[in-house]
This record gives sequence, C-alpha cells and structure tokens, in this order.
Amino acid sequence: LSTYKIKTPRFRVFSSICTSTRTNLKFPVIVKPNAEGSSKGISDVAVAENAEELRFLIEKNISAYGEPVLAEEFIQGREFTVAIVGNGNETVIFPPMEIKYKKRGQKYNIYSYSVKKNYKDYVDYTCPAEIDKTLEKKMKDMAGKIYRLLECRDFSRIDFRLSEEGEVYFIEINPLPGLAPGYSDYPMITQFNGIGYTDTIKMILNSALKRYGIKELN
Repeated sequence: LSTYKIKTPRFRVFSSICTSTRTNLKFPVIVKPNAEGSSKGISDVAVAENAEELRFLIEKNISAYGEPVLAEEFIQGREFTVAIVGNGNETVIFPPMEIKYKKRGQKYNIYSYSVKKNYKDYVDYTCPAEIDKTLEKKMKDMAGKIYRLLECRDFSRIDFRLSEEGEVYFIEINPLPGLAPGYSDYPMITQFNGIGYTDTIKMILNSALKRYGIKELN
C-alpha cells in the first residue's frame, strides 16, 4: 500500500530466526506474526526497545507460529478501526470507532490478545469517534482506497493509528473480520450505527449474493 502513498509504519519482515537483527528501523518496534488474526502472537510484551529485545520476540514468534514475523516501527497514539460493507458504488464506509485504553500512563498501549479476550476490563469503545469531520473524512477515504486497492469484497475492517503528530497510519486490514456478537469489533460498529446483529449478517450476505447475481435475502 505504501506504493500507492498510503502512510504505513516502516517495517521489515523476518522469515527465519537469524543471528543478526540489524535493521534501519527506529525503536521502539512492535513484533507480530505476519499472517494471524485476533492479535494472536501479540502478547502484553510485544514491543522491542533494542536489538536484543527484537531478536527475542522474533525467535519467540517464529518458534510458536512457524511463519514470518513482521516488525514495525511502533506508532504511539490513538487507535481506530473502520468497518466497510458492499461492493463498487454501493460500498458503505461506517464512521471510525476509537478503541480507548482504560489504563493510562502505560508505556505502550497495544490491542493485544489478552486485551481483546478481556476487553471490558481494558478498553472502551467510542463510535462515532470523537474527532473532527476533516479527520473522520480522511480516515474513511483512506479506508475506502485501501479496500479498493486490495480488491476486497463484501465487507472488511481496517485499523489505523493516529500519531501524536496527527498523522494517520494504516496498520492492517481484516478482510474476513470476526463477527462474534457482543465481542467482535465489526458488529459493535454496526450496532453503534443502529444496525442489529441479524441485520448486519444479512447486509454482508446480501452484498455477496448481489455480486453473484443471486436473489438477496429479505
């Protein structure tokens, strides 16, 4: 996406455990498996402040998941996620939802596996996010552009970080986001926007059915 001028954190992919982790990335760096979901592999200690810590986290993740590891410069700031549904001209982009961390003063607030699993203890959600309309439009426009460029279909959820300098960074896209009622971010966003769980599922299914030329559900 960076080739299309979408701002992303600087990164490097480590495909194997190596003796050297010399990198031009600026610490701190967040480390995570390159192809997992639901924050698997992102423990409460997932941010490296130096090369030694980076090597430890790379070895830990490769040993546990047997896949390449993504290391990204950590973006300190606020966290948002944007839900999208539909295809082509009928694509709908919902207002951003902010994930607010209850515990203030922590060095690194990250949406880790344990935070997601016990989200009521760690985070609050605000949707629409309390941001000005210019920033909301920028985030929604970025989400729509990413959705189109990656040729996603029917629905997706896209995560952003707003840096302390006010820059919006794309973090990742969930092309098949979780839909667990009362737990997953996607149905939370639609519920905040007045769409119940059953209607959310129908909305997604109808996007796919219409794309295939099949009669939509009532």
